[in-house]
Amino acid sequence: AGMLAGIITGYLHTKLKIPAILSGILTMIALYSINLRIMGQANTPLLGESTVISIVKGFLPAASTLGLKDSTLQNWVILFVGLVFAAVMIGILYWFFGTELGSGIRATGSNEAMVRAQGEDTDRMKIYGLVISNGLIALSGGLVTQTQGYADVGMGVGAIVVGLASIVIGEVILHKKISFAAKLTSIVLGSVIYRIVIAVVLQLGLNTNDMKLLTAIIVTIALSVPVLKKNKVIIAISSFIHRVVNLIKRKLGIVNTINEKQVLKGVNLQLNPGDFVSIIGGNGAGKSTMLNMIAGVHFADMGSIVLDGVDITLLPEYVRAQYLGRVFQDPMMGTAADMEIEENLALAYRRGKKRGFRWGITKEEKEIFVDKLKTLDLGLETRLTSKVGLLSGGQRQALTLLMATLQKPKLLLLDEHTAALDPKTANKVLELTDQIVAANSLTALMVTHNMKNAIQYGNRLIMMHQGNIIYDVAGEEKKKLQVTDLLSKFEMASGEEFANDRMILS
Repeated sequence: AGMLAGIITGYLHTKLKIPAILSGILTMIALYSINLRIMGQANTPLLGESTVISIVKGFLPAASTLGLKDSTLQNWVILFVGLVFAAVMIGILYWFFGTELGSGIRATGSNEAMVRAQGEDTDRMKIYGLVISNGLIALSGGLVTQTQGYADVGMGVGAIVVGLASIVIGEVILHKKISFAAKLTSIVLGSVIYRIVIAVVLQLGLNTNDMKLLTAIIVTIALSVPVLKKNKVIIAISSFIHRVVNLIKRKLGIVNTINEKQVLKGVNLQLNPGDFVSIIGGNGAGKSTMLNMIAGVHFADMGSIVLDGVDITLLPEYVRAQYLGRVFQDPMMGTAADMEIEENLALAYRRGKKRGFRWGITKEEKEIFVDKLKTLDLGLETRLTSKVGLLSGGQRQALTLLMATLQKPKLLLLDEHTAALDPKTANKVLELTDQIVAANSLTALMVTHNMKNAIQYGNRLIMMHQGNIIYDVAGEEKKKLQVTDLLSKFEMASGEEFANDRMILS
């Protein structure tokens, strides 16, 4: 019956295009009435009925024979049955999601577009997932009913919050980057911990009417753990301890560990005002990570990041934004697609300023935007009210570049900002970048995979390898470089052959 409910929810969502959450709500509302019809009343006792608990208990000696109270034996049986069912279901699910069909369901949850590109019907995968999940819910409901000895039509109210709490608590304890088998186990572990917390609090005298409040608090705390780990005070304390320990071992440098890998190792880079620096290096060299650490996406475990005399090492990303301009590799990331061009520019124009209740765009600002857009020479000055989502990738990236420099930043970060564009459009965006940097005397860091562009643009070039800067050249020496020179420098400095075909071919 539960799996049938999953099919209904799946069809409502995939075939009738009703939003996923609303599809589930509609099915739940309908099931409330159906459950009442089946039960005949709001509450049905199971006194004298054969249940899983009574069957298992029937195989055991009497409680008095074992020297236990009947209620104690009952609790042990319930615990045993619960663990057996959990272990069996985890085993079955682990096997199933390792099959071709199960892998297809998991892949659909990860990247629908990719699964469709592999010739699979993602709607069908979603329905399968809902069938399995709803079947498990029905099984759980049956077990809970038999454990409690009665069924109540309202006993499922709030169960989704309990489920969420179990998942979050389990993931916080075992961490999100864990194996699939551990993820399945973590849900059960989280559920047990949640129930223990509830039991302990009730033993301390909490009113049962406050259970929903307690559940909300537990879920809030569990959900807040990842954010609290990024709290400035906590970061400052942990950073100080980390520095003291490592100060003895080596000089202070920027070190960052991502997925158990130390990406940057003692990077020491000083920029002069007006430097336009091209950054090149093989895959995994640490180029984008360095920009992300400057921007505050990742935090430095050691060392300092100082911008124009201001230590921004521990500042959150949104605070650093008042000093920085950023253009992302993906043209979609730098703009709000559903908003108009002038609205996007207005957001950028107020970067670092307090936002009040004034109207979002003034007449004077529109005139400024028109003048700035004219410099792009893309005809966007006549399309201020067009949705950004209607623009081409090149136009969006040019707009992002303008937004990043509308309020003159102390440092402009360009993370492979032409990588997703065709060659002709990429050259146009690079020319605009060069013009804007020069016209505003900006200091800029540009990550690129194109060695020719790295030589052509900017007054300085650095090469990275395995988290270190292995070559730094500027001025006339940089202008005289050839791509073959860079390859030779890489092999001399690293002792390895350059293996990035993308950069060699470009």
